[in-house]
Amino acid sequence: MVKEEPVSLTRQTIYCLIPILDIYAAYRVRRLRKYLLIMLVFVAIPVSTTAGILFPADEDPIEGMYNVMIFYFGVDENRFVFSILVQIGTVLFVIYLIRRWSKQWNSEFK
Repeated sequence: MVKEEPVSLTRQTIYCLIPILDIYAAYRVRRLRKYLLIMLVFVAIPVSTTAGILFPADEDPIEGMYNVMIFYFGVDENRFVFSILVQIGTVLFVIYLIRRWSKQWNSEFK
């Protein structure tokens, strides 16, 4: 169970930059379910759909899934740039959400 105490905004922001710890940051402010739903609906589905439209698969689906899982995009610079932009955008969005929720959480203790 989450401790009923204020959280550090700096620490929460650092958690957003480290993979998997963003989930912990959402958990600390009791927003885990909402966070996972938002990330699925507003990040995962649109990004995967856009990537599928912009970069149709030319290869075996199993090999393509493996390449995506290890972030290997071959020599396709456009796909690499798309991946970097998506990562940056996702991290900025996560930082915004977690900082907003952390401020709301901290305001309950004043």
